[in-house]
Amino acid sequence: MEENNGNIRFLSVISYIGILFVIGHFAVEKNNPDLRFHTFQGGILFAFFTFAYFCDFLLYLLLSFVPELRFILILLVTIGISTVYVLLAAMGMYHAARYEQRLLPFVGRTAVTLRTKLENR
Repeated sequence: MEENNGNIRFLSVISYIGILFVIGHFAVEKNNPDLRFHTFQGGILFAFFTFAYFCDFLLYLLLSFVPELRFILILLVTIGISTVYVLLAAMGMYHAARYEQRLLPFVGRTAVTLRTKLENR
């Protein structure tokens, strides 16, 4: 069966939108190398930023004794995390739409290393 390039492109692009990377893992074309690359990198991106938001929440709880500082600091940290997430996701979507396998900053090498270790088991 011939694979649909438009479907692979679509699935690769949505891999960078939050939890939607999971769709690529269950798609018919899941063995396509481009799709596997982008779904795995999108999953690592999602995991990193889920952890970052969790740390942001813990910082919010730790600063409960200084409400004025807490509001300003948490606002700035949350805006920073969100901005970096949107920029990295946009970069990933751009490269996925162009059928390029480019590593994202901060996330790409971790994704490749983890994927290689999992595949060599």
